[in-house]
Amino acid sequence: MEKKVLLIGGGAHAISVIDSIKHLKRYEIAGILDKKEKVNTCVAGVKIIGVDDELDAFYQKGIQFAVITVGGIANAKVRRALYDRCKKAGYHFPNIIDKDAVVSKDIKMGEGNYIGKGAIINAKAVLGNVCIVNTGVIMEHETCIEDFVHLAPGSVLCGNVWVKANTHIGANSTLLQNIRIEENVIVGAGSLVLKDLKANRIYYGSPVKEVRRIETCNDNC
Repeated sequence: MEKKVLLIGGGAHAISVIDSIKHLKRYEIAGILDKKEKVNTCVAGVKIIGVDDELDAFYQKGIQFAVITVGGIANAKVRRALYDRCKKAGYHFPNIIDKDAVVSKDIKMGEGNYIGKGAIINAKAVLGNVCIVNTGVIMEHETCIEDFVHLAPGSVLCGNVWVKANTHIGANSTLLQNIRIEENVIVGAGSLVLKDLKANRIYYGSPVKEVRRIETCNDNC
């Protein structure tokens, strides 16, 4: 019997996740939660049935599984907040691994991760919670990505790379072996990373150069 799962976020990233879930045939998608003005519209044939404030109500109706389907470049904080709200309500977070991904059996992975089509994750890799490993990404041996990291399509992490929490690696970027990326970093698309990168910064280029700092604030901002 397929388990019912609720999708949180009805943007473009949801289209990829919906396709992966449908082909896995393990979960029945109960619907999507998004903004009020989008209720009763559809994403890839799946109806938006409510808003985030109804998380508790849908859990009480018997839907115990959730997948956060918010993508984008600077949405790690949004995904973290949604994850915390869902956890408080009691939801469980399955890992969604597309049938066309190649994932070693010798990895460690948290919960709520999405691994897209054609992604390759090699032995001894480690993934935290609610990471996005998008289409065609390569995570080589002994790589580590912490919670809420987003690896955009075609990005390559060579061996023993460590990417800390809330970081976005842009499409078709390459991180050479043994690189360490600190938290809250954005690496622009097509970049080549040859050295460790400091926290709370935007980098871009081949090789990357610092573009600017990212202003940080507490949750009350």
